[in-house]
Amino acid sequence: MSTVKSYNEYVQDMNEEAEGIMYKPKLEEISKDAQDIAGMINDDVDLDAWVQDKITIAHHNMQAIKGYLKTGKKPKSSPVIPN
Repeated sequence: MSTVKSYNEYVQDMNEEAEGIMYKPKLEEISKDAQDIAGMINDDVDLDAWVQDKITIAHHNMQAIKGYLKTGKKPKSSPVIPN
């Protein structure tokens, strides 16, 4: 039985270690998308309210993740996501 337990612990450790490698490409894609979007928006353009909301929420979420990774403290609240 101890062999099964150690195998399960090994699998759990592998899953925990693999998360960084799984999410780095997503972060790189987010970064590229943000650069592309910034290039599509002229300084004098009026953005639809829903676009402004999505940008604000994305900014808040990235700041919360960055703060958590720097300090280890979870943010106190999250924004309400509009429909």
